[in-house]
Amino acid sequence: MLKITKTSRSSAKPTGALTVALGAFVILAAGATAFASGAAASTIMPHRAFYEMQLGIADQNSNVQTVSGRSAFTLGRECDGWRSNEDYVIEFGAQEGNLDRVVSHFESWESDTGKIYSFEISESSSFQSAKDFTGFAELKSAGGNAYFSMADDAAVELPENTYFPMRHLTSILDSAKTGKKILAASVFTGAEPDDALLSTNTVIGSWRGDPAAVEMGSLGQDGYWPVQIAYFKPAATAAEPEYEIHFAIQPNGIVRRYVIDYGDFTIIAMLLKLESVEMPACS
Repeated sequence: MLKITKTSRSSAKPTGALTVALGAFVILAAGATAFASGAAASTIMPHRAFYEMQLGIADQNSNVQTVSGRSAFTLGRECDGWRSNEDYVIEFGAQEGNLDRVVSHFESWESDTGKIYSFEISESSSFQSAKDFTGFAELKSAGGNAYFSMADDAAVELPENTYFPMRHLTSILDSAKTGKKILAASVFTGAEPDDALLSTNTVIGSWRGDPAAVEMGSLGQDGYWPVQIAYFKPAATAAEPEYEIHFAIQPNGIVRRYVIDYGDFTIIAMLLKLESVEMPACS
């Protein structure tokens, strides 16, 4: 689904990499590739997904009153990890009638061990200075550190058992398959230093056997789990999260739709098209 950073859960303009980084992972008809370090790891396969974004609901006092956009998300398998990238364009219409546009590219790589993660962000908007930076994070037995190209001397400490995005998603799927309903985790997704590490609470709903709204071919399945993730700053004391993501995820990892809740407005993203991506030939 999506990784978003913003200044608050109020009427502030959305900022940061508004990137579908949690979501849509695909099983292909040909053999399974297990991600991760655990014996019960979920099967996740490469794919390319296209989404359309629009406004869900907006409070009367919200500065954002219209939303429109598209995103293209690709998950590629490498022999020792996973590479993902997303490109999106999204426009926000304000109460005064003016439009703000965000154009973003987000790319990341995560090792199969779940211990190494790197990312690159390039983003421009009509209301902020352009952003173009990279980052690298590594976990060890007692935690780890993350480094950013715009702040070479300011490493971000990562607590023990921090999750990177692929490990987090796989843990959600494993929990859903075994009937576990709650998952709490510290997740490092990659963003600016103050927003890259977040505490999350995930609630996994009961299985729903609904057909997909679009043709998914061999990638489709006969239902999904509804999942809700709340994101908090690590030191937050307020009960209200920075934002929430609600998504419908199939057992093979494909996200059919997701909703990002900023508090005073929501964004809905619907799957438009799905393509398979080839597996590498690894020895």
